[in-house]
Amino acid sequence: MATRPEPPRRGRGSRAGLDLDRIIAAAHGMDPETLTMQSLADALGVDRKALNHHVTDRQSLFELLALDAFRRRFGDAEVTLGTTWQDACRAYAHGMVESLLDIGAWSEHFRFTSQRDLTLVGPAEAVAERMLAAGYEPVTVSRSMHLLATICTGFARDALNGRRTGGHPQIEELRRALDDARGEYDALRRLVDARVDNFGHEQLDFDLDAFITAIERLPH
Repeated sequence: MATRPEPPRRGRGSRAGLDLDRIIAAAHGMDPETLTMQSLADALGVDRKALNHHVTDRQSLFELLALDAFRRRFGDAEVTLGTTWQDACRAYAHGMVESLLDIGAWSEHFRFTSQRDLTLVGPAEAVAERMLAAGYEPVTVSRSMHLLATICTGFARDALNGRRTGGHPQIEELRRALDDARGEYDALRRLVDARVDNFGHEQLDFDLDAFITAIERLPH
């Protein structure tokens, strides 16, 4: 009786026809909430071990996706940095925020993870160069750029939450709490009732104005 030949085994990595571009393209079409290494392997029609040849785990997969999206959005943008460090800070901040808003659900996983990713820091290099040229000490420039990045990532996170149906959850929780405390906290109630848009470009510009004004007052 003739034996049935065994089907050829799937190869690992490149032998399975996989590369990072194919992995990223498949993963971007999936829901971040339900995306797992196994579900991605199933979508690609490969064994999970073949996927592990390129991506070690779910967290590294998410970081890879966020980095790719950030690179495409931020790298494709024509960022005009102006002529001063103030101009460069504003342009860099707007470029970073728009990129983080574009990549949406992936933004919390964004990391600069390897030397090849340094291609993303060109605008940051311009900010640093101009601040140093303006006479600021390296420690001041380092702390200023850290603060600027914190402003950008915090604003983007809040703006993404503010896009939810029903508004930003923390604002709505505060509104309900104030409703239960009638006759108290009049100043906060007045601010909440004013319904100021704290998640649009006017708020970002306000944040950047405050940042730049503060840095300009530092000795250099």
